[in-house]
Amino acid sequence: GTARLLKFLETLLSLLLGQYSWIVGMTPRQSGRVFQPLLEPLVTPETLPMHPIRELQERCQQQAEGLEYKASRAGNVATVEVFVDGVQIGVAQNPQKKMAQKLAARNALVVLKDKETAAKKETEKDGDKNNAGFTRQTLNDTCLRRQWPMPQYRCINEGGPAHAKRFVYAVRVNTSDCGWTDECVGEPMPSVKKAKDSAAMLLLELLNRSFPDKPDGKK
Repeated sequence: GTARLLKFLETLLSLLLGQYSWIVGMTPRQSGRVFQPLLEPLVTPETLPMHPIRELQERCQQQAEGLEYKASRAGNVATVEVFVDGVQIGVAQNPQKKMAQKLAARNALVVLKDKETAAKKETEKDGDKNNAGFTRQTLNDTCLRRQWPMPQYRCINEGGPAHAKRFVYAVRVNTSDCGWTDECVGEPMPSVKKAKDSAAMLLLELLNRSFPDKPDGKK
């Protein structure tokens, strides 16, 4: 493989440096200093980029996700599609099937890494909201403290492709003494939990305006 080839080239280079040192009367260290600028950046097995197909396979194994390639050919062009857990993630075309598979795997990795980055940002954003108290649990605690029934959620919309679904939820609460609040509709979110949190955040803001805490701390 590539690692064996690099090892062979490394051995060959050492032999050549030894011969050069003997001819010009330099030590191997001195010869190395002469050739070092010509060899940078050095490629080693550790710095060699992983093949996209292997990288995608290892990633899916680590995530316990199903990986499948589907190939087809139309004339002189081969098309390879990449499916992860049954959802198409990448596709590429090339006259050579192996190259099309490599390009499709590379495209799939780009999509998956972008999704992971977006999910990480969403998690950090949700973490900031949780720290501020804008969560379903905070809303539940507010209802318990005021002796109100638990909030009622309902799904307003669920749409989008299977790999990028979006959920929209609404929530309201019966304030007992003043009746039902207005229904607050949250932002489209990638999960039911986050969609409910988004709606709960808006309802908490509404309750804080409509039922402000009294100066003595009583509700």
